[in-house]
Amino acid sequence: MQDNKFGIDDAFYEKQKQIYKTSYVTLALVIINVILFTLNNTVMRSLNAKASMDTALVVGNSEYYRLFSSMFMHWDINHLFNNMMVLLLVGAVIEHYLGHLAYLFLYIIAGLSGNLMSMYYEIVKSNYRISLGASGATMGIVGFLVVWLVINRKSLAKDKSMLLRLVLLLMFVVEACFFQAQANTQAHLGGFLAGFIMGMINIIMFNNRKDMEGIV
Repeated sequence: MQDNKFGIDDAFYEKQKQIYKTSYVTLALVIINVILFTLNNTVMRSLNAKASMDTALVVGNSEYYRLFSSMFMHWDINHLFNNMMVLLLVGAVIEHYLGHLAYLFLYIIAGLSGNLMSMYYEIVKSNYRISLGASGATMGIVGFLVVWLVINRKSLAKDKSMLLRLVLLLMFVVEACFFQAQANTQAHLGGFLAGFIMGMINIIMFNNRKDMEGIV
C-alpha cells in the first residue's frame, strides 16, 4: 500500500471507486439535470420558464409543482457545473452513508425547504424574483455532512491530509453555492438548515455514528 505526496493511500482511492460505482441516485440526479439543461438550450427553450420557481405563480396560480421542478433546472453551464460538482463530490459520499432512499429523501426535502424559505422571504419583503437550480438540495447534503464533521471533529483533527481535503472541499462548496452570480442565498440557507436538522436526527438522535467512507 503506497501513499502519494498528499498522504492519501491506495485504500482511499479504492473506497472512492466503490462509492461511485454504487451511487445510483447521485448519478441519476446528475444525468437528469444535464438532460433538462440540454433540452432547455436546444429543442425546448421555454422549459426554464415553465419549471422555474416563481412565487407569484406558485401563490397566485397554485402552481405548486414549481417548488419541485425548479430544483432540476439551471441558468447556464457554469451554474450547472458548480451544482453538479458539489453533488458528485459530497452527494455520492452521503448516499453511501445513508443508503439510496434516505439520501433521495434528504435531497428532495432540502430542495423543497430551500424554495419554501426563498418564497417566504420574497413574500415578506415583497421582492419577487424568478429562481431555479439544485443549490438548495445540494446545500442540504452539505448541511448533513457538517453535522457528521462536527461530531467527529476530534478524530478528524489528527489527520492533516484529510483536513486539507475537507477545507478545499468546503471552500469550493461555499463559493459554488453562495458566491455565484445572482445566488439565491435564502434558498441555499433553507436547504442547508434542512440537511443540518436531518443530520442531527440521523446521527445524534438515531446514533448513526459509523465512519463516512469517502471522507475517512
